[in-house]
Amino acid sequence: MEEKIRDLFNKYVEGTASAKERQVVEEFFEKMQEGGVTPERAAHDRLLLNRLDEKVFKRTIHRQRLRRKIMLVAAASLLVILSAIVPIFLLQESTITVLAQQGERTRVVLPDSSIAYLNSGSAISYSSRMRGSERTITLSGEAYFEVKHDPSKPFIVESSALKTRVLGTRFVVSDYPGEEASVVVRSGKVGVAAADNRPLAILEKDQRVYYKNGIPRVEPVESKEYYSWKDGNIVFDASNLKQVIHLLNRRFDVNIVLTSTIDEKCTITGSYPDRHIEDVLKSLQFIYGIEYSFEANGEICLKANPC
Repeated sequence: MEEKIRDLFNKYVEGTASAKERQVVEEFFEKMQEGGVTPERAAHDRLLLNRLDEKVFKRTIHRQRLRRKIMLVAAASLLVILSAIVPIFLLQESTITVLAQQGERTRVVLPDSSIAYLNSGSAISYSSRMRGSERTITLSGEAYFEVKHDPSKPFIVESSALKTRVLGTRFVVSDYPGEEASVVVRSGKVGVAAADNRPLAILEKDQRVYYKNGIPRVEPVESKEYYSWKDGNIVFDASNLKQVIHLLNRRFDVNIVLTSTIDEKCTITGSYPDRHIEDVLKSLQFIYGIEYSFEANGEICLKANPC
């Protein structure tokens, strides 16, 4: 155990420790200070210094700030205490929450090596160790998942309206508050149920399930249109202008207001790069005749012409 602890400190000093390992060491520093081990005592205790491996001590002198250097010296003399504390930290399981703010997209590597891409205004929560018989993710908003295959441990995404279950595949779940919930499959097979566990559909590649008037419906789609946002595109699929404005506000963190009436039968379809809000507005103006203006108060005003 002492050798493992020393290796942990070596990795910390050399900058090769993982985020979790760094957290363990730093939390131990804090606990030592709370326990009354002062930097001054460590600095003048030659016995502590002599017990510390010379290589670790030299690296610490050159790379760490004084307080951390001294605390690391003291830590080396208390390996017996640490050997009891570190396993507790390593075994602790906590809930991790990741948020993609308005105007941002975020990539998250999950504990099982699966990957989640969060769209703007979305959040996921998951266990730091994913122990147990299932890998459960809680989602608010929209995320694209690339799930590592594990037939013994299903991967489950729980959102407000849906519960999506896979063994290993690529798919999108969209479930923003107040918006239509849907699941789209890029590859593999996905089981979708309602939040109350009522089965809705078994989806395969290029299929989508969504609610319409409270009834789940399955349709064939071009799945790329539903996950291309992770690569920097905005896709509208027969969206009315209110839906377009809502998506643009979230994606670019802006405040677009509509200054004209809207005909619900007038819809917008197409894919647009999302490098800048004005690029999208120029395209909408050219194709659909939608006028826009940037106001002094920061708002962007849109005016739709009859379709």
